[in-house]
Amino acid sequence: MREIVTVILAAGKGTRMKSNLVKVLHPLMGEPMLSFPIEVARKINSQDIILVTGYQSELIRERFKGEGLTFVEQKEQLGTGHAVLCTKDTLKDFKGDILILCGDVPLIKEDTIRALIEVHQGGKSGIAVLTTKLPNPEGYGRTIRGDDGEILRIVEEKDATDLERKVKEVNTGIYCAKASYLFHALQMVGRENKQSEYYLTDVIAIATEDDEKAKGFLAEDPFEVMGINNRAELAKANEVIRKDILYKLMMEGVGIIDPRTTFIERHVRIGRDTVIYPNCYVQGNSQIGKECIIEPGSMITNSIIGDCVIIKTCCVISDSKIANRVVIGPFAHLRPDTELEDEVKIGNFVEIKKSKIGEGSKASHLSYLGDAILGKRVNVGAGTITCNYDGLKKHQTIIEDNVFIGSDTQFVAPVKIGEGAYIGAGSTITEDVPSGSLALSRAKQVTKKRK
Repeated sequence: MREIVTVILAAGKGTRMKSNLVKVLHPLMGEPMLSFPIEVARKINSQDIILVTGYQSELIRERFKGEGLTFVEQKEQLGTGHAVLCTKDTLKDFKGDILILCGDVPLIKEDTIRALIEVHQGGKSGIAVLTTKLPNPEGYGRTIRGDDGEILRIVEEKDATDLERKVKEVNTGIYCAKASYLFHALQMVGRENKQSEYYLTDVIAIATEDDEKAKGFLAEDPFEVMGINNRAELAKANEVIRKDILYKLMMEGVGIIDPRTTFIERHVRIGRDTVIYPNCYVQGNSQIGKECIIEPGSMITNSIIGDCVIIKTCCVISDSKIANRVVIGPFAHLRPDTELEDEVKIGNFVEIKKSKIGEGSKASHLSYLGDAILGKRVNVGAGTITCNYDGLKKHQTIIEDNVFIGSDTQFVAPVKIGEGAYIGAGSTITEDVPSGSLALSRAKQVTKKRK
């Protein structure tokens, strides 16, 4: 295979998305749709990947900063031909082949692209185009072939005749071309069409006139080359990717009770014999170990979860680390920077933020633990609160091993509770408590008999 550089067209606004966000940054299972063609370009070992940006160029650059990509800006939106021509100076010394992908065609597969490249290089063509057949080709450029089956030209729908509009084979916008020929042909493209744009598709007709071979490769699955132009098509693509993710997980031994209502993003890793119940969403770079149970309605984001963990119904877990044999929920909220060691139990309506809970500790009911460090085997009574914010700064609560905390206790941070201490129910603790001590802060009960 000759050297390949990939050019990805990502300059359009995408007006049919009805959004203030550039189309190629709209998410598919948690990633911008532009990530998908970039990934394919990497898989085929592209020497360079060039993103042609335009609308909200700065947002695209920021999102993909540090990923080894080359950015070229199309300052005027003058069509796909003009977009590719913008890369001419960047590629002036390149002698290989240029693969052209679309930033809004996220379902394209590596095998299909490799087949297109093989057709181009094996057939010694000046340019090869990826096509597909649609039962309803409305909105797509039609691929016009000669009597010998060779591609003669591609006609945009707005410029097509009634007869040409009946053609079912359409252009996908994906090409592979010799760099030297491509830029020669692009300089010959005009704007004599209804949109007054430089069409990349015109290069096919120019190749025919120049006796350069124009080859075509037919993609059998139209979904694979579907362009995303509106929210409905975005949802269709999302569904295709979601089903593929779940199928792969199930083949690896993960139990998915109801694939129709389960959402797991691409970079999530889940161990064998873990069971995911309906209406769960696992996203980001989350990792879940083996033999876990994730009950219905839970959301897990960018969190690492060990083995044999039970997450009960309707828990929200974000940016947290959970060790082995932990039980969480139902209705628990683990906010960022929460760390739970082995055999911790976090019960219903417990919220934890930026805290570390030691091995075997329990907070079973209705508590808030923020900016806290709890040792091993701490028992947190119902209604316990760490009062970590004084209106200006956050302060830390430290509770050492084997502390028993009675219900309805408030710790006014900063405060430290020594090992083996007992905190009486209903206390407000404002000072450190020595190890082994009993601390009480409770008004004397007054009972008056009725006269």
